[in-house]
Amino acid sequence: PAMQYTFVAILGLLAGAALAEEASVTPVQKVIQLIDDMVAKAKQMKQAEAVEFSAFQQFCTDTIANKDAEIKKEKELIDSLAADIAKLDSDITELGDKIGELNKFKDKSGSDLTAAEKQRAKEKADYAEQAQDFSESVDALDRAINVLSKQTYDRKQAAEALLQVSTASGVPDAVQRTVTAFLEMNTGDDYIDQDAPEANAYEFQSGGILDLLKKLRQDFTDKKSEAEKEGMNSAHAYDMLQQDLHDSIEGATSDIADSTEVLQEKKGLRAESTKRLNIATKDYDEDVKYLSDLRVECDEKAKSFKEKQDLRMDELEAMDKAKEILSSDDVLGAAQDHLPAALVQKAGASLAQLRASHSQGAEPGVRRALESFLRSEGRRLKSKSLGMLAQRISTSADPFGKVKRLIEEMITRLIKESGEESEHKGWCD
Repeated sequence: PAMQYTFVAILGLLAGAALAEEASVTPVQKVIQLIDDMVAKAKQMKQAEAVEFSAFQQFCTDTIANKDAEIKKEKELIDSLAADIAKLDSDITELGDKIGELNKFKDKSGSDLTAAEKQRAKEKADYAEQAQDFSESVDALDRAINVLSKQTYDRKQAAEALLQVSTASGVPDAVQRTVTAFLEMNTGDDYIDQDAPEANAYEFQSGGILDLLKKLRQDFTDKKSEAEKEGMNSAHAYDMLQQDLHDSIEGATSDIADSTEVLQEKKGLRAESTKRLNIATKDYDEDVKYLSDLRVECDEKAKSFKEKQDLRMDELEAMDKAKEILSSDDVLGAAQDHLPAALVQKAGASLAQLRASHSQGAEPGVRRALESFLRSEGRRLKSKSLGMLAQRISTSADPFGKVKRLIEEMITRLIKESGEESEHKGWCD
């Protein structure tokens, strides 16, 4: 950890102080100067990290806000497209049903028209036949009446005319019997001298047969007129029906064409909307995932930044504390009087090894280098404090966590030992 390396470096500087270039600068003063440099550098790095994180934090804030807005718009677009597709599906189904019904109606109208044409053809033939029968009957009656109405008429011609009447279609049975009786009564060359049945003779002599034929002629004439009227009405009704069915078929055909065109347009719109929906859904899913990942990254970097800032603060506090201790009158004065300049030169090689281990980031190497250096200097200076510090570093599971306390203890004991050595030297002298 960075704070551990910082404390190790302070210990190394305090113990070695190998960078002193002039005899007038004590190792403690040099350490204080180096601590000031380290504090300035640590503050600079702390500020740089804060600036860098501030930019990243602003990026997170802006990007998250923009992505939230984009995702909201994409969701609205997805909902809108889904609603459009649902409406298009409904329209397509409705148009399909409508076209199906129109086709059924068109087919039925065509069938009705075919049936009406067949019925009209049959009725027309029946009316023509009926009209011909009536015409022939009326003509026969006209000839018979004309013949019998003459004062002197051709009996043979009259018989032929009456025979046509009796065989005409639609002549009532009673009329046929009367005509037949009249013909039987007037057959042969001597029919005038024969005694005719009283009733028949009366009918003929009183003009009864003529009245009967005239009445029959009027009936046939009326029926003929009625049949002609019915024929015209039937033809008119057929024409109206035919026109209506033709209009229905044409209308259905036009509606089918229009509905089919609209149906194809709806299907095209649905295909386009579906394509847009797929793209919008893909963009939405990607943006949601990106935003989720970004939130995680921003949170993690925020935590990391806080940890680094806390670490920097701990380092600065440790260095301030070390400087405070080293700058005290007791420590600074004792160091000036009792730490020989030779310590600086002797410690140079060991401190270089310590720094090399620190720069490589290998904590075990730093620990061993520091321990070796403190043991060597403890033996050379006959310092129990340095020896005990080296021993505690070698046996402690986490010596760097107690560095601040060890620094204070070491400095206190150095001052005390320096005082004892001065007293011993004075006593010896």
